[in-house]
Amino acid sequence: MPTQWETFAYGGDFNDYPNSGNFCIDGLNYPDRTPHSGLIEYKKVLEPVRVEAVDLLKGMIKLENRYDFITLEHLECAWSLMADDKLISQGILSCLDIEPKSVRVFKIPYVLPEYAANGTEYWLKVDFTLSRSFNWADKGYPVTSSQFKIPLDTKPISLIPLSKVPKLCCKIDSKKIYIDGNSFSMVFDKFRGTIEQYKYNGINLISRGLTENFRRAATDNDKPIQAQLWEKERLDRLMRRITSFGVAKKLDNAVQIMVSASIAPISMKPLFESLVTYTVYGTGEIAVKVWIKPKRTIATLPRIGMVLGMPFEFEHFSWYGRGPHENYPDKKESALIGVYKGSVDEQFENYVFPQENGNKCEVRWASLTNTNDMGLLFVGLPEFNISVSHYKVENLAKARHTYELVKCNETIINIDYALSGLGSASCGPDVLDKYKLKPDEIEFSFIIKPFSRNSGTEMYMSKQRIEDV
Repeated sequence: MPTQWETFAYGGDFNDYPNSGNFCIDGLNYPDRTPHSGLIEYKKVLEPVRVEAVDLLKGMIKLENRYDFITLEHLECAWSLMADDKLISQGILSCLDIEPKSVRVFKIPYVLPEYAANGTEYWLKVDFTLSRSFNWADKGYPVTSSQFKIPLDTKPISLIPLSKVPKLCCKIDSKKIYIDGNSFSMVFDKFRGTIEQYKYNGINLISRGLTENFRRAATDNDKPIQAQLWEKERLDRLMRRITSFGVAKKLDNAVQIMVSASIAPISMKPLFESLVTYTVYGTGEIAVKVWIKPKRTIATLPRIGMVLGMPFEFEHFSWYGRGPHENYPDKKESALIGVYKGSVDEQFENYVFPQENGNKCEVRWASLTNTNDMGLLFVGLPEFNISVSHYKVENLAKARHTYELVKCNETIINIDYALSGLGSASCGPDVLDKYKLKPDEIEFSFIIKPFSRNSGTEMYMSKQRIEDV
């Protein structure tokens, strides 16, 4: 891929006219033959073996040979049973002499518990690799993978009683709310309706507080239809006006703050009203509940969620959800549920023409940490979409080439209730209706925890939850 100071050129960059812009440079491979995440998805859709669940509680699955002329004997089939991120058992399925266009039922000999304790999720993964080398790939080359959630009865997570939560101190003046507690401090700005400062063990964790977010930098597939509707509604010029701000509850070990806002494009009638409830506990964690309601009719939205900023040093990203590559509502079959990690920069899909990128779907938790393994842990109730970047949406939306992108001095985190699908309108049909994001009244919740790996893993800490106030 090009360096920061290099770029791939496309139609119009050579003073050529007429031209097709970047239309002929947005295929399944980048010009240097680096695979696009779309190619990984395409490979999954065309998989030669389809796996279907028959009775997962009994270990029964069905394999379908989708080849026209050969059996599956050139493949090795390995299965694994996971409890969240822990390997429970694994093995190999034999007898893959399944005739072309035929199916066979297999029983996998795993042993399941009676129920899933403490919110644990059990997953069956089935991997197919080449059992020998061929001219086009070596032995062990991954052909396809499938994953299934085992439908075990689940016992809910045990909540920490509020009586066991450390005490905090809350002071209020005409402009700010100051909260101090066990190793943390927090300041709310009444005028802006946001968290102005959030420190843990003396480390500043945020560069800007949570605000509602409905915008994305248009993708190539957004531009022909959806982006024109969004531009007409001026989603890139939304203004947020605080209509009320108050302390709803003030206890010895918890404070609940409610912020109401009216959100409108410049010189237009309000488009949304919102209510964001922050419950701050003496541990320093924040339970966030978001309610958003449309005020007038709009066909679709690019996203509904919240955005915040952390200092640039929080570069290490981990998550439990779909991955490791970017995925969206209509582009996620190849992205299996798991625990993944990488840098913030590594989440950036470097499209030739800059645009929305890097989302992760169905995320249970995500963390952003510095080199000292300290930072923030975001926990879904139960799930959210998340993307992290060093580029502002305004920069992504304006840039036409990658060299026009300039890293900002923070890590930007989008925590979304939902996003619109991608579709293929740049050269085909628009987003299917079931993947369009309709502007309905919504509620979603998540938890923000100050986090240090010295206190436990993200998986462990995500299940340490305090009862509601």
